[in-house]
Amino acid sequence: MPIAEKYAFPTHAEIGTSIPRTNDFKEVFYVRWGRIHFDAFGRDDLNVKVVLNVYRSDDVCERFIIDTDWNNWKRATRDFYIHPFSVKLGHVRRITFSFIVHTQNRSIPSEHEYRFIEGGDLQIYQQHHRWRIGREGAGPNTYRTQELNAAELQRDVDWCNRHFESLNLTPKFTKGQPYHPFHPRPYIHDRIDATIRRQQQRRDRHLKIKVCVDCIDDADFTNHLIHAHWNGVKVECLVDWRKMTLTNSDNYARLKRSGVDLLGDFCTPKDPMIEVAPDMHNKFIIFGDEDVLIGSFNITFDRWWANWESGMTFRSRGVCRLFDNIFQSVRGGVIQRYGIDPFSHFNLLYTFGRQAAMNGKCYQPHHAIISEIHRAQHSIRLVLFLIGELRGEYHDSVIDALIFAHRRGVDVKIILNGHLARQGDPGKEYSMAEELKRPLLPSVVRLKEAGIRVALVYGTHDVPVPYSPIHSKYCIIDERVVLEGSFNWYNASVFSHDIVILAANKQVAEPYLFEFDQILRRLRVF
Repeated sequence: MPIAEKYAFPTHAEIGTSIPRTNDFKEVFYVRWGRIHFDAFGRDDLNVKVVLNVYRSDDVCERFIIDTDWNNWKRATRDFYIHPFSVKLGHVRRITFSFIVHTQNRSIPSEHEYRFIEGGDLQIYQQHHRWRIGREGAGPNTYRTQELNAAELQRDVDWCNRHFESLNLTPKFTKGQPYHPFHPRPYIHDRIDATIRRQQQRRDRHLKIKVCVDCIDDADFTNHLIHAHWNGVKVECLVDWRKMTLTNSDNYARLKRSGVDLLGDFCTPKDPMIEVAPDMHNKFIIFGDEDVLIGSFNITFDRWWANWESGMTFRSRGVCRLFDNIFQSVRGGVIQRYGIDPFSHFNLLYTFGRQAAMNGKCYQPHHAIISEIHRAQHSIRLVLFLIGELRGEYHDSVIDALIFAHRRGVDVKIILNGHLARQGDPGKEYSMAEELKRPLLPSVVRLKEAGIRVALVYGTHDVPVPYSPIHSKYCIIDERVVLEGSFNWYNASVFSHDIVILAANKQVAEPYLFEFDQILRRLRVF
């Protein structure tokens, strides 16, 4: 079997000083930044990903995946962060890493798992420290990746576009009510139970539940995943590193202790266009090999139960494989390339995907968003958590596209999260009178000054920190084309793990149009 050391080899590592990081609950965590450097040999298409293993005193191993960048024919990881002491899991005993090389459309694991640093050394080296990496203390690497079959994925795409009904697509809406019949919560638990039953009926099938969600922090969901794990279903979870590390949540601690495969993704690119920190922002779950859920929601229904969110479910083996292509790539595999038609009835678009248009170029979510707005003929209905100057392939802005659509006679109506449409600290307490005096974001000002109707939506009651329940990210164009997913309409999303579903179907669009009107009727609009 080929080994990654033939193509790259770790040379030295760095650990930085302690820095404070804060989570959504204003809890402070002191973390150390780290970096690993490699010599890379040979091909220009070579890529390296690092799998970091953090062994803690509570006998838990936390695992993370980290991208690398080129630097003068060498590669170095992007910045990653280590939490030396966890309230729930104890102090770091040892940190190791393995790595994966991508070359010629396949992933190759390293033969060894290398020592990064011992827990005691984290205490000794309080300032910036740099050292060489060698084979001393290295052990066998057991981490493996997987690639899907590109030809089969192409057949799936072609079939879905010829047989839209085969998607079995159902829109989902939370409506700020956890027990509403359209809410995804009962669907999630029903599909977990169905996967367990199928696994027990045929134990040779090795069914999996694959969770790729920015944040998982819901007690019922955590309990059910652990129950599935105990009943023979392989459970794999991918989350953003911040949600997995900068937390005192019992849910994450229980997942880590249970033996569920939990992997944190460090998405830390740097680019002058980025407005906020990018992250692993995907929000989808694959149940077995038949069912998929995607939407705007994290699995945090305990905490954010009042949010208005949206999403879709699919019952299709082909769609499952298309999502699994994304899932395996986040885990460290090579994402497979296939061709798409931007004008087709269905497209699944991923920010780091290799879905290619007929001109051979990759067609990404932000390309689709701006192109569909330019193609709009009659109406645009847009509901967003946040909007900014999202730029397209030729640096054209989504704000410009919406304004041009309005000027050529398209009826454009926009609903925004009112609290996040304003400048200033969103975590600060304001009276509602003070809130409404806060200046709007420049992108929102441009839309309103162009004459576009922009509804700034808030919850029905005043709270110390003004609250807007809008967390959806969907658009309906010409009462037929629906854009749905996890992608926020600003430039940071281009550098995050994010997905947009494009579904061109009037029956799919109808409940989204109803939801749009219901938001305006049920919530406060300013």
